[in-house]
Amino acid sequence: MNEIDIKTKRTALVMGGGGSRGAYEIGVWQALKELGIRIDMVYGASVGAINAAMVAQGDVDHTADLWKEMETDMVFDMAPGSKPIDYVKEIVVNQGAGTGPLKELLTKFIDEEKVRSSGLDFGITAVSLPNFEGHYLRLKDIPEGRLIDYIMASASAFPALQAYEIDGVSYIDGGYTDVLPIGMAVEDGATDVIAVDLNGYGSVSRDVLENTPNLIHIKSRENLGFQLIFDRDNTVRIMKLGYLDCFKAFGIVDGDYLSFSKGTFDKTTMKMADNLGEIFSMDSLIIYTRQIYLDRISELINSDIRNANKLNKLINLKTLKEMIAFAEEEKLQEGIRDTKAEKLLCYAAAEDMRKNGDRSIFMTRTAMRMIPKVVNAAKFLIKFELVR
Repeated sequence: MNEIDIKTKRTALVMGGGGSRGAYEIGVWQALKELGIRIDMVYGASVGAINAAMVAQGDVDHTADLWKEMETDMVFDMAPGSKPIDYVKEIVVNQGAGTGPLKELLTKFIDEEKVRSSGLDFGITAVSLPNFEGHYLRLKDIPEGRLIDYIMASASAFPALQAYEIDGVSYIDGGYTDVLPIGMAVEDGATDVIAVDLNGYGSVSRDVLENTPNLIHIKSRENLGFQLIFDRDNTVRIMKLGYLDCFKAFGIVDGDYLSFSKGTFDKTTMKMADNLGEIFSMDSLIIYTRQIYLDRISELINSDIRNANKLNKLINLKTLKEMIAFAEEEKLQEGIRDTKAEKLLCYAAAEDMRKNGDRSIFMTRTAMRMIPKVVNAAKFLIKFELVR
């Protein structure tokens, strides 16, 4: 990059809404710090607005420690130990849960003066009632001393949370107008955008995603948890996911579901390994080398208790459609989150492909269209002779 490029480059970090999933954004920020990537502009909606203020203040370690201590009753007006049903009752009775504790937290940890003097362009979104008018708010639009109020407005996920009132105007979650305000950053002159998508309530413009130049869109393939429940164990998990996904986005590690050291496998083989790891629910918080991966998948296969009768029945079915239907039925019987049925189909595919080669029913275009993950995983099992 030449000197003029360095002087004109302006990188924006845009953070989406998603409640408790916001810990994922902090993991991304940690990785950006380690990579030495300078942030010139920061924007956010809802929890992204909160995190944007923390980024402007600059202390990533302090922010991470704060997130790791968060519990639901530290954010909403709920008694310690409340159950999800108590939260539902609060919403129904009071037209949304109160957010008094959240404001106390923000008042304690957000320093408006530091945000304003950071030198970073800063913006958030909010929606005013009763007309559901969207607002794109820069620091210049927010009166001195009212930053926390407007961040609270952006994070008021109505109807789960009560609307937030400022000077007689009621505001609700900024995600209702723009849950990932990439366009705001571009409008302000960003040349490069790093957008962290929490898959929160609200839509992300496909047009913006496809047409924003120099956009790095970071989004987890895993479920980041229920947006309104703050759980410390899940916070640690998704923060690490954000960290690893950022490294993937910048090409430091390979993989999609899993993370692999650079050069662990060639591109085609890595896709197979990644699909197999997802089917076997391998730990996605590890960076795998070739040997660590092969040792771990071998352990899982050797310890896997397969029902021989089910496998034989599946193999003897005549069509791919029947096999998939059988596996889906097993999955429904064993629980929607259980992967045993998908593993069963994977084993069957490997056996059929080894027996029949290119004539296998699983080597057809139809199979690749209907169950590509299973086919790729089975190819890996055969290639590395992991099943016999």
